[in-house]
Amino acid sequence: MAVEGIRVEGETVEEAVRKAAELLGILPGEVAVEVIDAGSRGILGFGRRRAVILVRPMLVDGSPSEGGETNGEGTPVIFEDADGRGEDIEQPAHAWIEGGRLYIKGNEPPATIICGAHFDLYINGKRAEGEVAAREGDILTITPREEERTGEWHLSVANDGLTATVTVKPGYRRTWRLRDQLPSARLELIGEPEDIPVPAVSREELLTELERLRVVYGIDEEGVHRVCTATEEMQIVVARGQPPLPPEDGRVEFLFNPNETVRREVDDEERVDYRELVVRASVSPGDLLAVKVPPRPGRPGVDVYGKEVPPPEPKDVELLSGRGTEVVEGLRCIAKAEGRPQFTQRKGKVIIDIVSVLVHRGDVDLASGNLKFKGSIDITGNVCETMTVIASQDINIGGDVTQAKVKAGGSIVINRSCIGSVITAGGVNSIYQSAEPLLSELAEQLSRLERAAAQVEAEAKDKGRFLAMNTGYLIAVLVENKFKKLPSLTARLAELTRHVEGEGEERELVQLCIELSRFFGSPAAMQSLDRDKLARLVAAVKEMAAYCRQIPRDGGNVTLNYALNSQIRASGWVKVSGRGCFNTEITAGDRVEVQGVFRGGSIYAGGNVFIKEMGSSGGAKTLVRVAEGRLIKAAKVWPNCTLQIGKRQRLIDNDAEKVMAYLNDEGDMILGVF
Repeated sequence: MAVEGIRVEGETVEEAVRKAAELLGILPGEVAVEVIDAGSRGILGFGRRRAVILVRPMLVDGSPSEGGETNGEGTPVIFEDADGRGEDIEQPAHAWIEGGRLYIKGNEPPATIICGAHFDLYINGKRAEGEVAAREGDILTITPREEERTGEWHLSVANDGLTATVTVKPGYRRTWRLRDQLPSARLELIGEPEDIPVPAVSREELLTELERLRVVYGIDEEGVHRVCTATEEMQIVVARGQPPLPPEDGRVEFLFNPNETVRREVDDEERVDYRELVVRASVSPGDLLAVKVPPRPGRPGVDVYGKEVPPPEPKDVELLSGRGTEVVEGLRCIAKAEGRPQFTQRKGKVIIDIVSVLVHRGDVDLASGNLKFKGSIDITGNVCETMTVIASQDINIGGDVTQAKVKAGGSIVINRSCIGSVITAGGVNSIYQSAEPLLSELAEQLSRLERAAAQVEAEAKDKGRFLAMNTGYLIAVLVENKFKKLPSLTARLAELTRHVEGEGEERELVQLCIELSRFFGSPAAMQSLDRDKLARLVAAVKEMAAYCRQIPRDGGNVTLNYALNSQIRASGWVKVSGRGCFNTEITAGDRVEVQGVFRGGSIYAGGNVFIKEMGSSGGAKTLVRVAEGRLIKAAKVWPNCTLQIGKRQRLIDNDAEKVMAYLNDEGDMILGVF
């Protein structure tokens, strides 16, 4: 019978559909819905409307009753008489899966069950295939299908024959478990896989393969059992041979103790502070220094095939004489001169020397203490964190210098890297040469500040406000707004001279730095300045800058392989022969040569500068400055690099190759090629 639809309300359309289904005692999929008002949540509770739908019964063939409509998407429907009472309609069958079991409720029309690929379905004792109809009361039996994959395994023997290994990948037996599904008139049986591992090989098969490969020695029963019961992919050793006993290589036994230390008090006349040095034994002519112990052969082993495995040949060592020593019959090393013995090892050779300089074998660390020596120092190891090495002459370091300070009156050679360290060669001369560019820039900034202050005071006097003008306050305002570099330049100069000790000009430089820091350390301190104090500072800075420019630039060289985040000061030249320098500041009285990359940081050189690659493709800020009359050569220059000759500067905007910068006769900077 044709019935009118009924009107149902809810917070949402979905809620209204559920209410309609409960009202009729049927599933939500068995009603047809016409949405009258979809409702609205409103804004902050205002303008909120409930959803309103019109539901009509659905006929057995799935079409809406007369006068009914669907939304074209199978939306659930509800039926009621025009007076609001439900009509007695036969309920269609629907099926669902819960807890791995299939349930059916209802009769006509029947539910459709799709067997799927993972199950066999029997209805009332008969096997069903494809799509079948089922009703409440039918006896349904579901049997999961099974599939099995054979495992894989492989037995291999190592190249040295000392181990036999099985690579095993177990198989599995796969069955299926029904996936839970909501009620539906059309239900497909969907399975979720359950895998049961199956060992890939039996004990008999593995022993047969071992026999086929002639593996007879060192069979590991536990390993065999693990292979035959493995439930995951892995590699298992099933046989182990007996490795040969290694030989004893030839060696040199030293009869002096290179690690012996003496810590004792010394008077002021001695050159070495023994409280901070590792002192090695000294020898006399004729003393036996070392004896060579010949090599001894090893003992054979047995591989998994039961065959003998010969040991490797022992390595021999050659005992060689160096400065002040003699080797007799290749077995004994005898001293020919007085001094401190030392040895070096390289490529199977041991060389023993007697040297007259302080030699520190190993690292300079907390165990050795700082090294301070009035002469030359030779360090075979590294200079470690927080350590200090000071020599009045040359310093040679065989390893790295890391977060340390190295200072020499002569030259410094670092055979490896310099990281986060301060290197000073040439004594106090290098300090003067490092201070010169800072003093020159300070002199220029202070002169401009003096002129600016005088100009402002003159203008104020003309306008009648001169009596109210405080000179110190005026200087502080000018520094804060126009001469912002002055405090940072002062701080850098103070840091440079923080450890300077001495008399004469050295002391004057330190005192000047203290006075500059006192006046430009804070805005309040600047207000204590007046015109006379500022004029005296300008004169003192100019005088000290002129003195620094007159320091001789010979000697005090630095040679190293690589530098990172370091400060290098040399009264002579600086040469970087390895990868280059990164974020490093170099100050040299003479030339600077970087055979690798100079990226980030700055170079201040009294001579010419030669660089293979300057800056980076990412635009790392890099500065190279030389004195007037000098030139800068770079095989590759990246953007954001600044070249400065005297007071002339040029910022490189684009990458360029084979750049040569120099001043022409008119004093203009020229960028050419070489």
